[in-house]
Parts: sequence; structure tokens; C-alpha cells
Amino acid sequence: MNKLTISSVILTLLISIPALLILANIFTPTSEIWLHLKDTVLSEYIYNSLYIMFGVAIMTSIIGFSTAYITTMYSFTFSKFYHYALILPFAIPTYIVSYVYAGMFDITGSVTMFILGLLGKENITQVYFMDIMSIEGAVIVMSLVLYPYVYLISKTYLIAESSSIIDASKTMGLSPWKTFIKVIIPISRPAIVAGTILAVMEAVADFGVVDYYGIPTFVTGIFSTWYGMGSVEDASKLASMLMLFIFTLIFLERFQRRNKKYRSSGKDFTPISKKRLKGKSNILAFLLCFFPVFFGFILPFAQMSYWFSLTYMDIIDEDFLRIIIQTVSLGLIGSILITTLGFIFVYNVRLHKNKVSDNLTQIVKLGYSIPGAVVAVGVLSLFGILNRTFDVLLSGTILSLLFAYCVRFLAISINNYESGFSKIPQSYDDACKTMSLNENSKLKKVIFPLIKNSALASCIVIFIEIIKELPLTMILRPFNFDTLSVYSHELVSQAQVYESSVPAMFIVILGIASVLLLAKKMIKD
Repeated sequence: MNKLTISSVILTLLISIPALLILANIFTPTSEIWLHLKDTVLSEYIYNSLYIMFGVAIMTSIIGFSTAYITTMYSFTFSKFYHYALILPFAIPTYIVSYVYAGMFDITGSVTMFILGLLGKENITQVYFMDIMSIEGAVIVMSLVLYPYVYLISKTYLIAESSSIIDASKTMGLSPWKTFIKVIIPISRPAIVAGTILAVMEAVADFGVVDYYGIPTFVTGIFSTWYGMGSVEDASKLASMLMLFIFTLIFLERFQRRNKKYRSSGKDFTPISKKRLKGKSNILAFLLCFFPVFFGFILPFAQMSYWFSLTYMDIIDEDFLRIIIQTVSLGLIGSILITTLGFIFVYNVRLHKNKVSDNLTQIVKLGYSIPGAVVAVGVLSLFGILNRTFDVLLSGTILSLLFAYCVRFLAISINNYESGFSKIPQSYDDACKTMSLNENSKLKKVIFPLIKNSALASCIVIFIEIIKELPLTMILRPFNFDTLSVYSHELVSQAQVYESSVPAMFIVILGIASVLLLAKKMIKD
């Protein structure tokens, strides 16, 4: 084996150990605590997780695909603006939106009290009221933030589709509505399912929303079993069940698109020409795109900005500046490390083109599908073994946190590099051989200049993911080491919702700034 392949094998084994340790807990003997969980709350964990899964799947697929279809097929008022604005909910983590909506729409929320005043009512019992801090509210909040998964994948899919299939449906006498139902949706099914499953995996793995709204799920069960009952083994058993659940989703997604191609592109490929909407159709299209942007980004961001203006003087001090520096430093170190490791895996596949290298890469990519809380349990189990074996304290250190980030986010780096390398013809490698360039010169003069955009994209996306990550960071962080996400959650836990908007605002600002930096760099290059 060459050095790159050996490095990939070692890294794959290291990154896979936490997941294997978690799965091994399925076979551990049943304890009294586990029997108690089974008799009391396990069925509730399963029901609530399934409820959130199906609720988010339905809402995100409807919102995401309908907006993708409208902005791809039609031109209307502010359609160019919505092309980008519909992605903005990605900039705010789901748990932050849940804090904002609870402060606005719960029983004593600002919006709730304002509406009661308009109606001339004094008590919430006098009107119909849906408690936002419920499982239905959690589904709505998650869907408003996660629908861009479906939107982005579906839009990319539709843009690459040829207009010939739509023209064919017109010659068959199908109306626009029937074309949408009988043609567009069936050919877009792989994109819809792929985006929906990504959104569902994020929702099922969420901790901040369900914890704050008081909804018992697998993730909150892991925390309560661990910290409340003091049983790492039973928390690990819950984590193994959740991980198997996630892997089942991945298997179903890959099974449904096996050997299926829904493409009309070919020699007759013709880009879709947008139809200009007027009158009522124009207004309807505008509103259908406006509501997701308004409720998913504009409203929570505006409310958060107002709370920020009220409380920033009380929160921003030397300790807060230290938290910002810790968050940014952790994000930068983690993103650079993971981007470097991702390059090793993908370049090994390109260089040696064998099943071993490719399979190693696919195994590592599964880490992104494992919820942060589950990864944290696996990493603690691994580092606990290392602590006992070598008599060295590794748990609760920055090293354990960075290792967990590698397990969780390495797939993002690999995906970016795979996309970048796919655009570099193999003939470039052959040309380097004819020019007698050694491997170092080839990397420096040819590969790195061509792949730098993918590396930058990887760094930026992983940086955003790290500063947003909550459960993993909260479990594995060193003592007295806070990040913006952890600090925001702690303030909310202390009923300081307004104050929590200050660290939350910095998370959003860092996320938006990172995305703008990436967009500027891509346009320049």
C-alpha cells in the first residue's frame, strides 16, 4: 500500500471507532434503568421522533419544491431576489429560531399579547390558541428553517432539466397544472426525496428545539439518561437506536434511486425559458415565495435584532469577547484540519482509483448522518478507553472536540473536493507525467490552483457548521469553555430569552459574512 492509502485506512479506522462503539451497546446486558426507560418513555421517544420526521418531511417537501418550481419556471415581481432570498433561513440555526418564536408566540409572547389587545380580549382562553412550544410548533419551526435543503437540490435539478419534456406535455394537451402533477413532480422525485431526507435527518438529530420546547425525543433522552440518571451505557443504547434509525433513512433514500435516471437532457437539451407572470398569477407567485422568507428569516431576524438592541449593553463584556474568540478560533482550526483531511481522502481516490480507496471515503462520509449527540457519546466512549489504557486525560479537551468535529463534518469536505476534482480532466495528470513533474510539484503548480475554490468552500461551510453546532460542543467542551451556541442555550435555559439574542446574533452575522465571502470569491475567480 502507498502512503496515501495507508493514511486513509488509519483515518477511517479512527473516525469509525466512535460509531462502532455506539452500535456495540445494542448487545450490552439490559439494566434496571433501561427497563425503566422501556416501560415509561421509550415509546414516547419513538412516537415523537416519528411525528417530527413525517411532519418535517411533508412541510419541507411542499415549501421547498413549490418555491423551487416557481422561481425556475416563472418570472415575476422580485423573482431574482427570491432566487437567493429563499436560501437565507439557512443562516439562522433552528434552535435560535425556536427561541425567537417562543418569545413571540407563546402564551405571554409579544405577538400573542398584541393580537389579544387588537381583539379586545384579556385572557388567552377566550380565543383559539396553538401553543408554539409544542410538537406541532417544533415541526413548523424546523420546517421553516430546513426547507432550503429541498429548495436547493430541487432547483439545481430543475435548472439542469430540458424544456423539451415540458414542450412534449403541451403537445399532449396537458394544462400547466397537469404538467406539474404528472410530469414535473415524477421526474423530480429523486431530488425531492434527497432534499427531504437531509431535512428529516437534521430534524431528528435536533437538540436545541426539542429541549427548549420540552418534547421528549431520542436526543433529549440521551441527555436526560446520561446527566439525569448517570447511565452512560443506557444513553449509548439510546444513541445506537437513533443511529440505526438514521442509517435506515439513508438506506431507503439510496434504495429508492437505485439504477434510476430521470433525465431528459441529451442532444435535444434546451434550457427552460421562464414564463412571465402577470396579474393574479404574479401576486400569487410573489406571496408563495414571500411567506417562507418572511417567517423563516425576516421575522425572526427582525425580532432578534430588536432584542439585541435592548440587551447588548448587559451581555457584551470581556468574557463575551473571550467566547467570540474561542468560537472563531475553534471554527478556524476545525475547518482547516477537516479540509486538509478531506483532501487526503479524495486525492487518494483520484490518484489510485481502486475500490478500497473509494469504499474508505464512503464509510467516512456516513459520519455526517450521525447526530451530534450520538457522535459525542461515541467519542467519549473512545477517549474513556484511551484514558484508562494510557493513563492520560483526553476527555473534555479541545483534542476530543476537534476529533468529534472530524467525525461529524468530514463528509462536507469530501463532497466539496469530489465536486471540484470532477471538473479537472484526467489528462492534466497525464500531462504532468509527460512534463516529468514530481508529486509535490504537481500538487503545488497544478492541483492546488485548480482545487482552491473547493478547499475554500469546504473551509467556510465547515466553519459555519462548527459555530452552529450545539449538542456535540456542549457535551465535549473543556471545563469553563463556552462557544456562542452553548452560551445562547445557557441564557435561554435561565429564562433570559432576550439576552440570548446577543450570542445568537453573532452566530448569524458570522454565518452571513462567511457565505458572502464565499460568493465574492467565486464570482472573482
